[in-house]
Amino acid sequence: MRKKILVTSDQTNAVRKKANEKGITRAEFQMALNDGRIGKFLGTLFDVKNVDLATLTPPPGAILHIVSIRFKPDRKWREAIKAGGPYTPSHYNVRKQKVEDQYPPTGTEEIEEDLILLNFPSAGGYDFPNSGGYDKANAWAASNKLQMTDPREVFAIAEQHPRLNKRLEQNPICVVATKEYTLEGHRVACCVWWSDSKRGADLRCVSGFDNSFSWIAFRKPAPKT
Repeated sequence: MRKKILVTSDQTNAVRKKANEKGITRAEFQMALNDGRIGKFLGTLFDVKNVDLATLTPPPGAILHIVSIRFKPDRKWREAIKAGGPYTPSHYNVRKQKVEDQYPPTGTEEIEEDLILLNFPSAGGYDFPNSGGYDKANAWAASNKLQMTDPREVFAIAEQHPRLNKRLEQNPICVVATKEYTLEGHRVACCVWWSDSKRGADLRCVSGFDNSFSWIAFRKPAPKT
């Protein structure tokens, strides 16, 4: 089990800086502390971030990580790739129109959501992976009624969490969008990768995600209204 890391002074300083940038006075901030608004906000964070870890049981040998993002379903494809994967080579298939055509926009409103990342730490390396990890992850997600993720969502993860590999204490890593399709008889899916301080996007056969470096991304079902 990974060691739980508590809130750091750098994070609280970031909150202070943001409050100052927005012109919030010391008295106003204290009032929010006193009347419970900040406490309510933190309570909401706890509910959102931890409910999945508390109620979801990963498959044997797997671990979970929750990451929060904001993304626009209709963001231009190449713009999303550039933001999330600035080191994506210009000739990569993920940049091509035929790939973009597989993922038309699903809406226009910006969405805030938590994504669930599943990883098999003992799955082996790129050269000698244990087979089936990607399909095991999808079977687990289906049994828990989780939804598949769109590439724009994982591009947003890389943009908004550029040091995710540091947080996960693993380098390199990739995060996989699970809305796959068939290309020339092969199952393929988009991903983003981190290697040291570099990030890029790619299109790979799903068998290329049967390794310990791949984190498979899923979405919680939308709440019923």
